[in-house]
Amino acid sequence: MIKTEHLDGVRLLRHRQPQEHTDVTLTFAVGARDETLRTVGVAHTVEHLVMSTVRQLPIQLEAEVDLMTTTFAASGSPARVGEFLNRLCAALADPPVDRLAVEAGVLAAEDGWAAHPMAAFLLFVRYGADGPGLAWLEGAGYDGLTAEHVTSFAQKWFVPGNAVLRVSGPLPEGLELKLPQGSAPIREYPIGRLPDGPSAVGYGIPGAAVLLTLPPRDAARVPSLAMSVLEKRIEEQCRHVAGHSYVVDSQVVGRDFVIFAEAREGTEEQVARAVGEALTDLAAHGPSEEELALAVARLEEDLATTDRELAAAFGTTMRQLMGDEPLPPADVVLAKQVRPADIAAVLRDALPSAIGYADQEVLDVWKAHGFRPEAHCPVIPELPAGKVYKPSLSARTFFKDARSLVLVQTEQGLALRDHDGIHEIRWEEVAGVMRTDGPTVVLGINGCAIPVDPQVFRGSGATLEVLANHTDPGLWFNESSFSRDEDDH
Repeated sequence: MIKTEHLDGVRLLRHRQPQEHTDVTLTFAVGARDETLRTVGVAHTVEHLVMSTVRQLPIQLEAEVDLMTTTFAASGSPARVGEFLNRLCAALADPPVDRLAVEAGVLAAEDGWAAHPMAAFLLFVRYGADGPGLAWLEGAGYDGLTAEHVTSFAQKWFVPGNAVLRVSGPLPEGLELKLPQGSAPIREYPIGRLPDGPSAVGYGIPGAAVLLTLPPRDAARVPSLAMSVLEKRIEEQCRHVAGHSYVVDSQVVGRDFVIFAEAREGTEEQVARAVGEALTDLAAHGPSEEELALAVARLEEDLATTDRELAAAFGTTMRQLMGDEPLPPADVVLAKQVRPADIAAVLRDALPSAIGYADQEVLDVWKAHGFRPEAHCPVIPELPAGKVYKPSLSARTFFKDARSLVLVQTEQGLALRDHDGIHEIRWEEVAGVMRTDGPTVVLGINGCAIPVDPQVFRGSGATLEVLANHTDPGLWFNESSFSRDEDDH
């Protein structure tokens, strides 16, 4: 049994296998989903800044930020690894923000994603500009982050009570994990948007994907087995049979599972059809005995090749830190009793709130599988009453799409009618306001974006004053110069 140990307030987990060198992994329960629209990218920025302080150490170093966690790892002699941890934690307590401008350029050049673009887009459809949905958005850009953004984020999240340190090999002597002091933050993650009936959304990423919200994983891991079977069938068809895809993968965020398949140019329709057929066929008939046996064997192999006791302790601790419900230990005996009908039932129950994705040009492929194409953000049935702004004559003359646009300022917020429908952002639901060389773009937590442009909408300059009076100045930001540079090219 893993005993409870702490070092300077950080939960310590030790691997039992003896070895002479030391491997450490320091994981914090904070990731991209803990940012705001105004501070998108701040977790990645913190990681870059603190890693710059240890980059000259002659050992193997790694760091990663994903949607849910930030991880720092090192491997080497106990003394060097101890030096790494001590310097890293000191930098987290006092980030070297004097490097902020330099690292902003490096981060922009890296152009990293906290999730695959298709997964990020579907999570944005599900959650809007909040929580996991932020992985899709750029916000103010790395050059829009301030020293205060970085320092306050580090002080809030990189505290001892929000961290787990795993160690293999000798524990370095003289460790001082002098992290910022404070309690682990209490999270309130968004509930998100659950469609009434399966829906499908489109964009320009070549490929297809589906987001399924599944029940909590049980001891038999039926939801996980269902996703394993679905992913393997999609991979078999899209890659090994048809040769349309190279990347077929999945992302898990809480109870949301996203499975995606990239498409070779010209095969977007075939990949979308394969994803839809795999999902709906498995939901109707379940997998074959061979498919299910392979999924169970993969689960069994994974459990057999890991330190189950330590992995369970790590998983339990991280779930506690993230505010997630505990999971029962995986039981291979129970997993082997799962039948194809059990897999079908899980997928069938998830279908009503499923969100499919395909390239915009072939989105109708999902219709054949009972999915309703819709806008990627909520629409309302009719324009609310308020002050109406219509496009100027010149805008209607030169821009065909402008002829159907209508902007409405109401007492509660803003509404816009465009080719997708009618969108609304209430004042209390504003996630950010972006100033650009053209319009001022109001971004809602619900995922909608409404441009206010006096050059397009006659007289709408007054709306900008009303907007300023109803929103926190801290939500306003300038479009990233990196985005403008990309547009120029």
